[in-house]
Amino acid sequence: MKEKLLTPESLAAYNPLQNGAENASQMMNADQWEDALASLVADCPQEKMMAWALQQALSRMASPEQAVQQCASDIRQWLAKPDDDQRFRIFQQAEQIGFDTPVGALGLALFWMQGSMTPAEFDAVYPEPHLSRLMILCALKLLSVGIAAEDAPLKGAQLLLAEWHAAQGGY
Repeated sequence: MKEKLLTPESLAAYNPLQNGAENASQMMNADQWEDALASLVADCPQEKMMAWALQQALSRMASPEQAVQQCASDIRQWLAKPDDDQRFRIFQQAEQIGFDTPVGALGLALFWMQGSMTPAEFDAVYPEPHLSRLMILCALKLLSVGIAAEDAPLKGAQLLLAEWHAAQGGY
């Protein structure tokens, strides 16, 4: 999975004896912010990373639109109790708010995490296994850019990584 998320340079430097946060810190020190985030996504259970990224996205929005709030609420419900009908509703909500937003990207990631991409009346078509993690990574990149504002995205990624460490109790 890591080979689908990390650049070849970071993959070569990746230390499997370290946890994702330690590898991410080393990559961040080398100003490889995208690979640092990819390392976290690759090593963390998807549901845990999605819940944390959703919380980060919502905490940075002054007053989320109703559609964003509904999608986020449905994502939380699905994470607590997966339901295929709800997964399709989340996909539609995410499409409405835009896959180019953090919450929309997380909705698409959730859709790809489990189950077929086609309705029940059609033959099942499953996404490639790495796509959900790739979309979670996209959500984190969008957050990094948004947090950084006028600064380089590295600054936003540094803040996200620090908050991830704090949420995990350090490493």
